[in-house]
Amino acid sequence: MNLLQLFLKHRKVSTDTRNITPNNLFFALKGPNFNGNKFAKEALRQKAAYAIIDEKEYHSENTILVDDVLLALQQLAKEYRQYLKLQIIGLTGSNGKTTTKELLHRVLSSKFKTFSTPGNLNNHIGVPLSLLQIPKGTEYAIIEMGDNKPGDIKELCKIAEPNLGFITNVGKDHIEGYGSIEGNLNTKNELFEYLNQNGNTGFFSESDPLVSRIGKELKSPNNIESFAKKINIKQAPSNPFVCFSIDDNIFQTQLVGDYNYQNILFAISIGFFCGVVPLAAANAICSYKPENNRSQLMETAKNTIILDAYNANPTSVELALNSFKKYSSGMPKVAILGDMLELGEIAQDEHFAILEWLKNQSEIQPILVGSIYFKFKEKFHFTFYESPSQLIEGLKKEPIKKALVLLKASRGIKLETALAEL
Repeated sequence: MNLLQLFLKHRKVSTDTRNITPNNLFFALKGPNFNGNKFAKEALRQKAAYAIIDEKEYHSENTILVDDVLLALQQLAKEYRQYLKLQIIGLTGSNGKTTTKELLHRVLSSKFKTFSTPGNLNNHIGVPLSLLQIPKGTEYAIIEMGDNKPGDIKELCKIAEPNLGFITNVGKDHIEGYGSIEGNLNTKNELFEYLNQNGNTGFFSESDPLVSRIGKELKSPNNIESFAKKINIKQAPSNPFVCFSIDDNIFQTQLVGDYNYQNILFAISIGFFCGVVPLAAANAICSYKPENNRSQLMETAKNTIILDAYNANPTSVELALNSFKKYSSGMPKVAILGDMLELGEIAQDEHFAILEWLKNQSEIQPILVGSIYFKFKEKFHFTFYESPSQLIEGLKKEPIKKALVLLKASRGIKLETALAEL
């Protein structure tokens, strides 16, 4: 049975029986701790039209037996992407992927029917599921591509077949999977390699020396600094929201953190390349309000909070701290930092380096949370907690008041659980 024709009839897929809707297609995926084939019968009972399985013993009426369910899902997504005949913009990077995706979505939506990856559906399962949600008639789709080991981006490019693409930056993320920062760069470069092989266009920033190095090897290279000069866009002082100017017109965004200027520049430059005039792009960007614990400014009864606890690696923490240091709020500054995860062998050295940097920042009061930071408790005269629950207890005993507070950590630390006490 042709899965594409079946999908065009039903238009919805699910991989979890808790999210079944009538007449959708259920893909019985497998994982280390589950076997979706076992739930095929339940999916059909909940009125799924068909269940796609890869184990013969679960074959019954309205099941479709394939060699590999995951590969079938990926192939279906690829065929649907080709059926739509739209422009796909692929993006990857160590930091700023989701924020840049959302900004670019706003910019392109000001002129075109645009779709972008929902949430963080950016891996070998998420990208196919994203593609299968693209409505007919969409002109541009922005597909976020996540990676944590060599080959990941290459695999996603084969599915999404991007016409345009960009790498936000390359930093010290997922080193556990890459082995080194050079391994990280090579994996991100799989996007540029795909674009080169297919005569497509790539964008990069000269401010990132690693990405700039591979960006200049593109057959169709576009550095966003050249676009910035062409449309006369410049960064303006933050207050604390990031501001920029176009032809001396000042625009204030709702983003906190100077590092977001680079994300803004990507969105405006790519939008300009696609035909969106800069002033329309600027207004679209200013309408974007961050959420999901990314670059959010929050006012509580006690403090002003900069919440950036969705992800953390040495590069993003360094950027966040340098930006935090620049703020002139008149309030005491407290940086609550949680562990950076998935760093492999460099984890302790990178956490120690951040503590060494903080040692020389008298205007910032550090509070460190997590088992990795906690190992250095005896070496630094800071406040350390082994877990967020201990942090919460500490804040109850010694509340922070009338301060500017930065929360930055890998999301696995769940630092946002302490917000109620701030």
